[in-house]
Amino acid sequence: MISTSAILILLLVLFTALFLGVPIGFALGLSGVVTILFTADPQYLTQVPISLRNTLSEFIFVAIPLYIIMGNIMYHGKSGERIFSVAFQLLQKVKGGTGVASVAAYTVFAAIVGSSMTSVLTIGRIAIPEMLKQSYSKKLTYGLSALGGSLGILIPPSIPLILYASLSGTSPGDLFLAGIVPGMMIAILLAIYVSFKAPALKDVKLTEIVVGEPEISKEKASAIFKRGIPDLLLPVIVLGGIYLGIFTPTEAAAVGVIYALIVSVLIHRTLAVKGLPLVFVEAVKTSAMLLTVVIGAVVFGSALTLLGLPQYLSAFITELAVSPWVVILIMSLVWLLMGFFLEVVSILLITTPIFFPIAMSLGFDPVWFGIIMVLNMELAVITPPVGMNLFAIKSLVPKESMGTIIKSVLPFGLIIVSVLVLSWVFPELILFVL
Repeated sequence: MISTSAILILLLVLFTALFLGVPIGFALGLSGVVTILFTADPQYLTQVPISLRNTLSEFIFVAIPLYIIMGNIMYHGKSGERIFSVAFQLLQKVKGGTGVASVAAYTVFAAIVGSSMTSVLTIGRIAIPEMLKQSYSKKLTYGLSALGGSLGILIPPSIPLILYASLSGTSPGDLFLAGIVPGMMIAILLAIYVSFKAPALKDVKLTEIVVGEPEISKEKASAIFKRGIPDLLLPVIVLGGIYLGIFTPTEAAAVGVIYALIVSVLIHRTLAVKGLPLVFVEAVKTSAMLLTVVIGAVVFGSALTLLGLPQYLSAFITELAVSPWVVILIMSLVWLLMGFFLEVVSILLITTPIFFPIAMSLGFDPVWFGIIMVLNMELAVITPPVGMNLFAIKSLVPKESMGTIIKSVLPFGLIIVSVLVLSWVFPELILFVL
């Protein structure tokens, strides 16, 4: 029988720590340790380091810092600017062209960095001022950037998908392939919405972002395209190599780092060799922060296992006389509520060990379930009060109120919900690529 008092202790310590501003990784670890000490022999704590070693020794975890390094190199190497310039030149003279170009740039950059916040800070730095200058409403501009940036956690290489793969034993390569279609569906729906909501072409002042002239020659436009080709090839090399079986996702990350260095340092020379230490230090800080959350979640998970909560919930839900789809709906509601207070990595690490066995007992495909989970995480990065993309936008427009940004972003969640529903009803949209 599961201990109600132990569950209360776990939740009380966790929420108290979060309320006091304790970093999420330490809050998870502290609540796990306190629960273990109150409910079991202290010697049980010796199992925690073993769990940590088993988790962090998995080869797939090597890919996480490598993808972070790759993204940082392309960020500091101004890859986002070149990608946006290419899209902008192709689309600026059609209705909604600048907005659609922003969506295209977010989509491509997501396939490079695998991080929603980095995508917003990189593409949004160019797209938001340009859209506002061209009479796009604040609601459309901020909402597009928040949702466009969220593609970074779904379109591969995706760090949340890597974490899910490690926790569930699912192939990261299969997850990467399966994430492409729903990611593109969100991008297409977003582009269509923007094209309808954008100001009429006659009200838009055309500009040229890189060269600085309203109208440029074909030769200059061609030069912009050629300059962006090396950046556009990075996701092709990484994902193409995985798809063709040339290298594993972890090896693809290493190849991506080397290619990113070649593009930024040697080809474009937008990143000096003396600037690389800063890039690597930032990558180490990000990786350490992420792995701190992983360690805290492993300790938290050890406490849950000790309490028998995953097994209890799995048995309870399996015995319920309800449709498996109702169970998925309940899980989605739990993810939505958690997204109000926790960031993506914490939600994945806490819920995957609990929900994954339930989903498998109900006969769901592990790849499909992983994509559904990460689609729900896209809502987490745009919903207040902890939606990270909201804070990223705020940093780009510091004079704007957070209330305005939140109101602008929330309607765009319907696009994610639409893709979620389509993925539920037609699982083959996700699985046909496998």
